[in-house]
Amino acid sequence: MGRIETEDVRTWLVDLDGVVWLAGQPIAGAREAIAAVRESGRRTLFVTNNSGPTKSVLASRLHHAGIDAGFHEIATVSDAAASLLKVSEDVFIWGEEGLVEAVEAAGGHIVDEPAKAATVIVGWSTSFDFDLLCRVSSAVRDGARFIGANEDPTHPTPHGLQPGTGALLAAVATASHTKPIVAGKPHEAMVNLVHKMSTGSLEVVIGDRPSTDGIFAATLGLPFALVSSDATAKEGMTDEVSPLCHAPSLLEVVNILFSRL
Repeated sequence: MGRIETEDVRTWLVDLDGVVWLAGQPIAGAREAIAAVRESGRRTLFVTNNSGPTKSVLASRLHHAGIDAGFHEIATVSDAAASLLKVSEDVFIWGEEGLVEAVEAAGGHIVDEPAKAATVIVGWSTSFDFDLLCRVSSAVRDGARFIGANEDPTHPTPHGLQPGTGALLAAVATASHTKPIVAGKPHEAMVNLVHKMSTGSLEVVIGDRPSTDGIFAATLGLPFALVSSDATAKEGMTDEVSPLCHAPSLLEVVNILFSRL
């Protein structure tokens, strides 16, 4: 493993859920894997489709996993979604604090009812009831712009898969007869955010979902390294994705990549 001595420092894009942790619980070997990447002279940019946590929470979880990262090293789907807003735009959020933080930072004005909103953003949330679905889908049918954080159907946890943001998004899309603008991987808003936050060149994408991380890598023109999780097993591979390597853990993937990049 040789250290990079050129001025063009390369960046590895690393997913979090299912790769570094499961529901915030660190996965064995993740700390050693990230340390090895950084010791090789490369940078890491953590790229997450989870809109629930704030950046402070994500940084705290990384620290708990033995990985120190500043906010400039964490690209969130919440920031990608907020980048699609106009300053002072009225926004209703079906989601948690990560989206609230990002929308406020982008200058959006958060309203308390979907009917008051110019834009509705649907992200990760454990609050789901028929009344809220009615109000959000009605607002979209009446002309509110419909932004979704991501289309991930499930969310990996230590106890198996839970419904993901994509499940909520599908409910609103079906009830409103409207296709959302999706901000997260593999879509344009996240692509633009990663380019904005990166220095040097991008070298590889590491993740556990072929349909998001894999296609994200293809969109960026980068190789894709697949870490197995329950999400991978349920989702399977797609014709659009051919991983450069595939292993059960981030540490194993990193060690393989060092021999191939």
